[in-house]
Amino acid sequence: MKFPAFCLFLFVCMLLLPTYALGAESPAAIKLFMNEKRLTSTEVEPRIVSGNTIVPVRIIVQEIGAKVTWDPAARKVTIVKDDVNIQLVIDNKTAVINGKKETMEVAPIIENGNTMLPLSFIGSRMGIEFKWDALTSSVHMFKKDDTDSKPVTAPVDKGDGNQPGTSKPTAPPTVAPTKPTSPPTVPTTSPPTAPPTGDENGIKPPDPNVHLLNLIQLTEKDLIVNAKDGALTPTVLKLSNPNRIVFDFPNTKLDESLQKLLVNNSGELPSKHPLVQKVRFSNFADNPATVRIILDLKAPADYKSQTSKLPNQWTATIAEHQLTVVIDAGHGDQDPGALSITGKHEKEFTLATAKKVEKLLAQDKRVVVMMTRSDDTFIPLDNRVSFANDNMVDLFLSIHGNSAKSTVTGTETYYNRPESIDFANVVHEKVVAATGFPDRKVRQADFRVITKTTMPAVLVEVGYLSNKSDESAMYKEAFQDKVAASLVAAIKEYLNLK
Repeated sequence: MKFPAFCLFLFVCMLLLPTYALGAESPAAIKLFMNEKRLTSTEVEPRIVSGNTIVPVRIIVQEIGAKVTWDPAARKVTIVKDDVNIQLVIDNKTAVINGKKETMEVAPIIENGNTMLPLSFIGSRMGIEFKWDALTSSVHMFKKDDTDSKPVTAPVDKGDGNQPGTSKPTAPPTVAPTKPTSPPTVPTTSPPTAPPTGDENGIKPPDPNVHLLNLIQLTEKDLIVNAKDGALTPTVLKLSNPNRIVFDFPNTKLDESLQKLLVNNSGELPSKHPLVQKVRFSNFADNPATVRIILDLKAPADYKSQTSKLPNQWTATIAEHQLTVVIDAGHGDQDPGALSITGKHEKEFTLATAKKVEKLLAQDKRVVVMMTRSDDTFIPLDNRVSFANDNMVDLFLSIHGNSAKSTVTGTETYYNRPESIDFANVVHEKVVAATGFPDRKVRQADFRVITKTTMPAVLVEVGYLSNKSDESAMYKEAFQDKVAASLVAAIKEYLNLK
């Protein structure tokens, strides 16, 4: 008997939903959206089991084009998409992915004739981006390029390094959404009664904290959003495959004129902008009230907020995307890093090399270079991360020197998330060739600057300051020039800049 096709579609969708850190089921119904289209199910609703969201398979499978088969004798589900093969057994926490066993936190189950699967475990492997809206219990999923769904194949070795993060994910996420620590809760006692508000007809007055948007306009250059009152400050999300920019305006609702344009809570506006295909808008959430505006792009584009003379207007210029790279010189000021065998500080090596990378890379006008520090300044790790994330850069490269026993020598390159592995491989190849040091391989680690950033991010340990031979070379300017040139070559190769 073939596994019902309806089961496979919902399977992938659930995988993308964040996992909750509690053992009770969420009291709020979970809503699913794919590319802003609401997905409905007449079967079992998604829910929380032992801290993990599980869902029926049907809806997602139909959207991502995966193939599913069902072995009733073994009670085994096999999902295949491109070169990813996932095998799951009902009531068994062991999954087999491309022949390798991995342990899930919860096992697949059958409920009322429907197969229920853990969303976060599988979603990270099936190439879908998602955003979780805790207040509305909504999962907003977006298809990604198939290349992003391939499993990690590089060596995995925590190795030695500087300032690891607080935890290491068991399965690297495909994106870095804000994950709630617990699902929405429900009061345990009845809310106090209060006299009804509103006029004599029971009509509730408008919430003074919610602003009405009365203008959404895209010119040949700018996106203009206007409210009847109140300041506007959106949160922004850039998505690819297809390319989109998503603007969420909290504490806002559409006014009557824009509300009339909605069909199934979605409106569209034509575009005169050469980079934008169309504009979509909706009343995205109720608590807090949020208007979402989506620009469907013809090509990758960036936005830059502009100062408006009107306090209730927000304007952003939409321009062709320019490649941007952050170069991070490790440590600084009161954080000197490792001490070399001759008493030199790691922060001196990293800054000197980073500035050489900046100078060389800035010669290519196709690339914008940004530095986390350009002098002996202390920059907290989270500030380095937010600097890169807030500027929505394309690449993040952190430069370090290592320290261990005096006999340890060589170059290591670290990544954390699967979208960083290709960049790590290119960087490592170039730097090992430039240093001539032993190849200590590409490794996976949870250093904060490569874990919390949302773009491909790599940390390179050029050599060991605790090793006499490595250290002797690393503080020579000619060696630093060679390493800097290799890093620039790696960046250009990864960005396909001929």
